[in-house]
Amino acid sequence: MTERPENLLGVLALLIVDDLQAAGEEETNAAGLTARSILNAVHMYPGCTIEELRTAVGLSHPATVRAVAGLVEAELVKKGPGADRRAVSLTLTAAGQRAVDRTLASRKAILERLTRHLNARERQQLDALLLKMLWSETRDPAHAMQLCRLCDEAPCLAAGCPVECRSEGLPMPVGRAK
Repeated sequence: MTERPENLLGVLALLIVDDLQAAGEEETNAAGLTARSILNAVHMYPGCTIEELRTAVGLSHPATVRAVAGLVEAELVKKGPGADRRAVSLTLTAAGQRAVDRTLASRKAILERLTRHLNARERQQLDALLLKMLWSETRDPAHAMQLCRLCDEAPCLAAGCPVECRSEGLPMPVGRAK
């Protein structure tokens, strides 16, 4: 039988995913979390290849090719020449960047809504717990890319991202929540 903390964490995870999915349907022209994950990954890794993108979003090569083709057709991503004839370089169009900006704004609003009920001490506790859990669960660099596929990376990189640190074999960062 599942213990209560684990059960509550599962419910919170579903609430976040459901709200992210709903926000994306209303606010972006990139349907689905996979499409928005791809757009955010291209935003974080401009000039990435299909293979690098596939790793970041955890899809098969054919599924990534199909998803990118749809985003190219929707004029959210553009293909450019890659390092060799077989590879292509992916970048966002202006419309793609606007879709990423909307996704990150929606994500921020959802997460701020959930944490606004916490005082400063509780936020520090939550930060420390999340650091420990994420650092402990990150398996390798590819997994790190997958975990952070919808991240707004600036706050974590400035304070020490537990996922990035773990994937690079660095010690767990110290919590620095506001």
